[in-house]
Amino acid sequence: MKMLEFIEYLNLNQFCCSEYSAEREITAAYCGDLLSDVMGNAPPDSVWFTIQSHLNIVAVAQLRDIAVVVLINGIEPDPQTLDKAKILDITICGSGKTSAELCMALAGKL
Repeated sequence: MKMLEFIEYLNLNQFCCSEYSAEREITAAYCGDLLSDVMGNAPPDSVWFTIQSHLNIVAVAQLRDIAVVVLINGIEPDPQTLDKAKILDITICGSGKTSAELCMALAGKL
C-alpha cells in the first residue's frame, strides 16, 4: 500500500510527512513501545504503531528504515521530535484509535 493511500485509508493526522514518502510502499506493520524491541524486530518499509512520542522514536525509525511512525490513542509528538523528523525525512502521523483497531483495519491490506 502506498503511503498516501495508507494515510487516507486509516484517516490519520499528518504531523510530519517526508517529501519523498508519498509513493513509498508500506509492506508491513509493527506494534511496539519498547524501543529495543522495535530496533530488533520492526521490518524496513513498515508502519510502526506506538505510544512513544519522544525524540528517540525518530532515531529508531531511521535505524530500521521505517516508512511511517503512527502515534496512537490521540498522542501527539513532542516539538523536538517533529523538528528532528523533518530534518531526517521521517514521516509521523497520529490517530485517536488503538494499535489493535488500526491493525485490524489493515488486516489483509499489506
